[in-house]
Amino acid sequence: MNRQHWGGLPEPVREVICRKVNGVVRAEPVVGGSARVALAVATESGHRVFVKGVRDEPRARIECRVQRYLPALAPRLLWHAEVGDFLLMGFEYAEGRHSDLSPGSPDLVTMAATLAELASWECPDLPVLPVEKRWAHCADGPDSLATITGSALVHADLTAENVIIGDRPWVVDWAWPSRGAPWLDAAAMVARLIQAGHEPAEAEAWAASVPAWRAAPPAAIGAYARLRASLAAARGAPIAHAWRRYLSYLEGERNL
Repeated sequence: MNRQHWGGLPEPVREVICRKVNGVVRAEPVVGGSARVALAVATESGHRVFVKGVRDEPRARIECRVQRYLPALAPRLLWHAEVGDFLLMGFEYAEGRHSDLSPGSPDLVTMAATLAELASWECPDLPVLPVEKRWAHCADGPDSLATITGSALVHADLTAENVIIGDRPWVVDWAWPSRGAPWLDAAAMVARLIQAGHEPAEAEAWAASVPAWRAAPPAAIGAYARLRASLAAARGAPIAHAWRRYLSYLEGERNL
């Protein structure tokens, strides 16, 4: 992806950012994510704003609409503006670094606590898809979808890059918010841990520290793993291998 830095942005885009973020003195690129523009913009007062810019697309508009309803784990959306075919969003700056999911990482404790807090958040009346509609095309059938429904707010795209660790954790990049079972994000993180080098049993032992995941019916976890493995394979996503490993573990050692 050809990310544009400050100097390469069209002049009208820079003008809007300068108008929205008063006193810009520096704009540094932020590593990670898929946005066309990702900048940490510093002001004369030392204040910083994260500016994200994408070419016009529905997911970004969804992120704009839902941000004000999200829990305090998510940075606040301060402003947004359209300039040509750019949609710009200015966020409260999430100070910290990307989380580390590797075996032995101290971030794993923070990640579990963050997911436990997120799982407790009931989804308000937001313009988001319920998971049974979002993933209907890759599920085994209605019975499978019924096992993952619920009223919790689901991030649906948690990665190591989307959880920022600093003085406090932040959950960022809410382009796929959904409504579903409260354990779904924790189950998806199991596959991320496998991708980061954990054995499936180790990843599940970690997930057991999240109350919502611990309460999930084993058959529902199996149905969700089949759904996500199918979705990842159809997209050719790198996480597909981890989902296949997890599904093999569930259908073998766990015998789900």
